[in-house]
Amino acid sequence: METLLRRDTVVGIIRATIVIQLATLVACYAIWVVEGCDPFVPFISDTDTNSVSGAYFTIGFTISGILLTIIGAQSYFLRRNWAASNMGEGSIGTLNLLSSISAIVAGMSLAWIADTPWHEQMELHLVQARLVFGGSIVWAISSTLISSRMAEADPVFSELTAVRRRRTSFTFLCMVVMVVSVVSYSGISLAVPASYLDLVRVCTELDVTALSIAATFEWLVAFGLIGVIETCIEETRLLSDEP
Repeated sequence: METLLRRDTVVGIIRATIVIQLATLVACYAIWVVEGCDPFVPFISDTDTNSVSGAYFTIGFTISGILLTIIGAQSYFLRRNWAASNMGEGSIGTLNLLSSISAIVAGMSLAWIADTPWHEQMELHLVQARLVFGGSIVWAISSTLISSRMAEADPVFSELTAVRRRRTSFTFLCMVVMVVSVVSYSGISLAVPASYLDLVRVCTELDVTALSIAATFEWLVAFGLIGVIETCIEETRLLSDEP
């Protein structure tokens, strides 16, 4: 456990997660376009319906999900250990546990959804997507609240809190637009209609405006969450007691 909590190990895992997620997103979209599919604009999971880009989707997000699960556990212990020495027992205990569980749920669901193409198991895929995005935004918000409380005990966390708050706010707003756009087309169930699936299978002319808007903001949510993950590098440095 001590090895997993070393600063260089934690930072290395965070950086690997960011690189793999960005590479997966870029590769899947690029292959989707090269294969002749409509560039504006697929949902991220649409790229898993293409036999070529789908392979990158599965490999990339499986690895990313596993790494996110590890980060969720690492951050829990690093924060707990720092708080025990600097803030007192129970100061962030509940929030820290919520944050860790949310990250682990999101990570495990991401690895799970990576092997569940939505054109094969639509209902299951939609449940997994809600766990990924729901768990991720809860993690982002709770992490922001935790760093805010840490800043009250030690001002060195103030800049981290400010950056994390901006990135989390951006991600949350994009998620709201995404959800509203889907609801405006398909209703409160948030289920993408089967008629859209027919377009995805052909992968051309994804001309449903509301879903194109939702898909655009889904990509922005993904990039926003990667931005929040990046703040964990600075947090790890501040929490570490290594020289």
